[in-house]
Amino acid sequence: MWIIAGASILLLILAGVTWAVWPKTLTVQVLTISRQNIQNQIFASGDVRPVQRQLVMSTQLTAPVASVPVHVGETVKVGQLLVQLQADTQRAAVTAAEVALVQAQQALQATQQQQQQAPPGFQAQFTGTLAQEKTALAQAQAQLIQVQAALAGTQIRASLAGEVVLVNASGIASDGTPAPIVEVASRQRQVVVNLSELDAIQVHAGMTATLTSDAFPNRTWQGTVSLVAPFAATSSSGTGQVTVNVSVPKGFSVPYGYQVNVHIVSVTHHQVPVVPYAALVQSGTHYAVFVYAHGHVTERTVSLGITTNTQVEVTRGLVAGDEVVVNPAAGLTSGQAVRLER
Repeated sequence: MWIIAGASILLLILAGVTWAVWPKTLTVQVLTISRQNIQNQIFASGDVRPVQRQLVMSTQLTAPVASVPVHVGETVKVGQLLVQLQADTQRAAVTAAEVALVQAQQALQATQQQQQQAPPGFQAQFTGTLAQEKTALAQAQAQLIQVQAALAGTQIRASLAGEVVLVNASGIASDGTPAPIVEVASRQRQVVVNLSELDAIQVHAGMTATLTSDAFPNRTWQGTVSLVAPFAATSSSGTGQVTVNVSVPKGFSVPYGYQVNVHIVSVTHHQVPVVPYAALVQSGTHYAVFVYAHGHVTERTVSLGITTNTQVEVTRGLVAGDEVVVNPAAGLTSGQAVRLER
């Protein structure tokens, strides 16, 4: 009996060891490939800016500011006075030029009258004087035009119709740097975003953009890409950024400077095979999936297309109806026997 009991215990130990070291059939979870629509979606955040704006900078002025006859929120028309510079010298010059012009006109008229009253034989004597006085008159007229232009230069006028959004008569910012004295923004708004080079290359004018703002919950607007900059600028992080302008529809109520979320669908592929990222494995320099069939898996290299946050298009290597392993184990190999998770 002791011999029989010992043999039984030994058999149990051997069975346990064999079960522990014997290769087990791996359990896998599979997903059946189907054809779906997939979109390449670009998300970015930008701000609301005017389509046109006029900035009057202190660094561009030829004289100190005398007055700023506009205020923030005022609507201005083209040609309306925005900034008046000190112009005492220019006004005095215009007055002097006007007097000189009148004197030149009077001198010419007096000489012409003398010529007409002189006997015919003596009228030729006035020819030289008349030529000199006509030259003097032309010079006086040119001088008046010149000083009038200088006076007009002391008046900065609106080059566009819009709303005054900034007035700072000093032209100096709080940190001491030059700042606009007046800013006029056009009524027409736009949203400006910066995209990476990889995203920008997929965007072109005419594409529809969906706009939302955290400040206006439950509101959505449909805009249109109006411009993609033909160049990239280096951002503070050293990456290339491309400026994209999005025109907004009527009724777009988000004020200037507010942040806006922009969603652009750059391309849609219809009825193509897609897989979740969790099914992909790295195979050298390529991607692959494990395809399940008849109790075994086969590693298959795939070519990928456009992506979403969770899925990727397969352009080659899979067809609808294939079953692929999701979250394959690290040790899974091609040809290995597996069983399906129930």
